[in-house]
This record gives sequence, C-alpha cells and structure tokens, in this order.
Amino acid sequence: MPRWNMKVKEQSPELVLGQHYEQHIRQRPVHNEGGQPRNSMDIPKDLKEAMEGARELMKAKRLDEALKAYEAILERYPEAALAYVGIGNIHASRGEYDDALEYYSGALHIRKNLPPALIMSGNVYVKQGLLDKALEKYKEALEINPGLGIAQLNVSRIYVKLSKFNEAIDCLNGALKHNPQLEEARLALAGIYQRMGDTDAALKELAGLVIRRPDSPQAQFQYAKLLVAREEFKQAIDACKKAIDLKPDSAFLHHMLGRSYRGTGEYELSLREYTKALEINPDMQIAKIGIVTTNMERGSLADAKELLISMTKGVQNLGLTHRLLGEILMQEGAYPDAVAEFQAAVLHSKWLVEMHPDLLTVQSIDGNDRTTAEAYQSAFAQIDIDRMITLEGSSAADSSNEEDHPGWRFGYH
Repeated sequence: MPRWNMKVKEQSPELVLGQHYEQHIRQRPVHNEGGQPRNSMDIPKDLKEAMEGARELMKAKRLDEALKAYEAILERYPEAALAYVGIGNIHASRGEYDDALEYYSGALHIRKNLPPALIMSGNVYVKQGLLDKALEKYKEALEINPGLGIAQLNVSRIYVKLSKFNEAIDCLNGALKHNPQLEEARLALAGIYQRMGDTDAALKELAGLVIRRPDSPQAQFQYAKLLVAREEFKQAIDACKKAIDLKPDSAFLHHMLGRSYRGTGEYELSLREYTKALEINPDMQIAKIGIVTTNMERGSLADAKELLISMTKGVQNLGLTHRLLGEILMQEGAYPDAVAEFQAAVLHSKWLVEMHPDLLTVQSIDGNDRTTAEAYQSAFAQIDIDRMITLEGSSAADSSNEEDHPGWRFGYH
C-alpha cells in the first residue's frame, strides 16, 4: 500500500488548498459553529500558515526542514492534497522521481482534478524521458483549465523536442488566446521560428514583444541576440544597450554588445565591452575569443596570439583556439606551426568533424607545409567562427537564466 494511502480515509475538499484553482471547483454550503453558512473552501488558519511556512522553506532550499513541515501538516490534516504535492516536489528536486510520482498520485487520489499534481507529474516524466506520459498529464490539466499557461508551454516544449514545430506553434497560439500578455509564450514562439529558419517571423515576434514589454530583460535579451545573429549590428547595439540598462551585471549582454561593435568596426568599444564581460565572468571563453578576433581584425596579431596561447592551457573551445592560432601563424608565414595548430583543432573538434568530414580529407604533403596549411585553412574557411562556438559549447550564458528556452518550470511548491 502506498505510504500516502495509509493516512487518507475520506476526501475533504476543503483541505485541498488548491489556491488559484479553487475558483474552478464547485463549492457547497456548510455551517460554522454559529449555525451560519460558510464556504466549503474555507481553509483552517493554522493549516494555511503551515503550508506557507513549508513553501518558504522550499524556496530557501531547506529541504529537510520543508519535508518535516509537510509531514507535520499531514499528521494533522491527512487530506491536505498540496502537502503531498510539496513532498513530491522535494523528492523530484533530489532526483527521486519514483517517490515524487507516488506523492503526486496521493494528491490526485484526494483530488483527481488538481492541476499542480498533474503538471508536476508531467515535469517528472519529462525528466525521465517519458514524453508521452508527460503529454498525457499536461493535457489532463488543460482539460480542467484550458487557459493554464504553464501546461500549454510545457506541451509546446515537448512538441519542440519531437520536432513537431507546427503543433508547438498551435499550442502556444492557444495559450496566447487565453492570455495575450504571456511573455514566455511569445519568447517560445520566436525560438521555434528561429529553429525553423524563419528569422523574419522570429524578429517580428520579438520586436512586438519589446514594444509591449520594454522592461523585460528576457525579451530585450532575445531581441538583441537575434539581431546579432542576423548581423544587423547597428540595431543590435541599441538593443544591447537597452538590455544592459535592465541587467547591467549580465556578462553575456556585454559580450553581445562587444560583438555588435566589432561588426560595425568600432574595435576600441568592442574591446571595452568584452573586457567588461570578463570582469563580470572571468571564465567566459567567448569573451576571450571576442577579444582575439577583434585584435586579429584590427591587425594586433601579437596581442591575439598571446591570449590564444594562454587559452590552450584550458579545456574549453580548444578546437577554435587552435584554429585561430593557425590563422595567425599563416599570416606570419610560419607554415609548419600553422599545420600543427590546424591538426590540433581537428583533434579537439569531434562534433565539428562529424558535420564537416572534409576536414579529415586534408593530407599532409611532405616538404610543402605551405600547401598543407593552405588546404586546412581553406577547409576551415567554410565554417563560421560562431558556428564553431555553438558546436563546441561554451560558458556563454551567465547564471541569470538567459538561455534560449526557460526550461521546465516547477512552479508549484
């Protein structure tokens, strides 16, 4: 018998603590001690305070204390469904997915139409890679409340994972019908359009969003990022500045502004922004690469070479680091050394080689290092530097949730 089932004797809807979902549940009149009718969804004050205290412990990452708080609630109120959800969330955060699902089932045993338990079950199934089961749970939640934005967003993310982009778009448009102000849905739409190669549609979505939500760091960030990707650098400079006004401590925003200035040939300003990014995040490799490429473009090869040599001692972006060293050595006429660097770049670029197998076809020519080096240079010339960064991975994003997609929301505590 499940642990939760031992304490559940009968359903008590007034103890479900459904919060925002109470309005969707039919209410029945009962009477208080004075004989006056009261609402069946009245929550005992001590239970409400205990649940709020447990949630605060969760937010503070004091999970052991939160678990004890929820268990204490269930000792007194075995029918408090959201206490089961809270315990499930603790197990989920620890990666104990089977235990989490058991407690969500407990909540659903008490209240079968409780969206938090359904959504959290779906989130756990996503973590387990069981996308079909996750879809089932999210859709159950949407049957209860078709306007539940978090469920619509998560369904769309599963469709994206399955490369069902049109279904994802339809889902997000459905969410926007219920709430045209749902920022995450518009950001997700823009991201899908980009993945489909329709950057015009993505730009239109983001341009409209920054007009409606000029105070949104995430919207300004994605708008600036897309402009940089489209190499519309003058507009990108303005967008980056607006985003930085909202989030001045973002290393990645300063990196993007540096990239934009480099695109317009304003090298001193570019170096200033890349340096600022590194002041915020000293381990940000793409900012270092930005400094290298800026110095290469303005002819400061010695400065670029010095930084690249120091970067070879690290573990990130080594393929690109050795490639750029090879490019500099080509300009210096050091062809044997250039060949060695290009070959090192190939060795460190597993994913790049899988997508560009022609890199493996370059043959060394005895006694003619220049011809060999030029062959490597020609092969690498087909691969954009930004593309290499994407393929190799990087520490581009800082810790401020600026990734392309917000991720799976565990929105109920």
